[in-house]
Amino acid sequence: MTKTVLITGGAGGIGREFCKLFNADDYRIIVFSLLQEELDALGNDLKAQRPDVEYHAVQMDLSQPGAAEAIMQWLDQQQLDLDVLVNNVGFGMMGEHVEQDSQTLERMLTLNNILLSKLCMLVGARMKARGDGKIMNIGSLAGFCPMPFFAAYSASKAFVINLSASLQEELKPHGVQVTCFCPSTTKTAFLDTAQSQHTSSSGIREFVSAQIATPEAVANAGYQALNKGKRYALPGLSVTLQSIWIRIMPLRAMANFVYKQSIKEMER
Repeated sequence: MTKTVLITGGAGGIGREFCKLFNADDYRIIVFSLLQEELDALGNDLKAQRPDVEYHAVQMDLSQPGAAEAIMQWLDQQQLDLDVLVNNVGFGMMGEHVEQDSQTLERMLTLNNILLSKLCMLVGARMKARGDGKIMNIGSLAGFCPMPFFAAYSASKAFVINLSASLQEELKPHGVQVTCFCPSTTKTAFLDTAQSQHTSSSGIREFVSAQIATPEAVANAGYQALNKGKRYALPGLSVTLQSIWIRIMPLRAMANFVYKQSIKEMER
């Protein structure tokens, strides 16, 4: 039988590359995303890759209240069960925390944390009852590290890492796998979206841009981790070593290091 994957925010960036990988393995592809033109373009690409693809594109602002419930209602209407859920949608906000727009902050935390948590709960409950399924949550290398000028984003990804590790223990006895994939900076629209007009965002952008991976390479690493049943994974040895160093460092020292490096970049 055809397996089904749902990818939130899957019409662009890393999510788009995930869609291509699942498509190559003959999955039914469901994508909930914000921009209809990106959904249409993705559909054309998937059909060019595999003409008989079953692709469901749903345009929705997932930061709105009740988005998780609306997704579940849509699945029920289509009489579809998920074999894989990829919680990919989200964005970041650079600059001093006290300079941020409160509505944008709320939208970011809704996407990065609340929507993800609710989908893990609602979809995870069905997978548990069935005794099978996979959930992949997209974290970030930033989630291992306190990051001045990227404070709420790094904290939101720490939430994802810890939630995923806890859910893996809860759901593993019931045949459900939870993988947290934590990429570093990737060459997508993420940086442009995250950067604000505040001077304080320029330094952290340069700091996190020191090493940038392609979305194709990142998605490939995440897809392999999912298929290997990894609890959590990072794309490549360099990023893995960075994460180990970050976790060894005391929180205060790490926060101070990021702060000083960002200030140094800002003053160049």
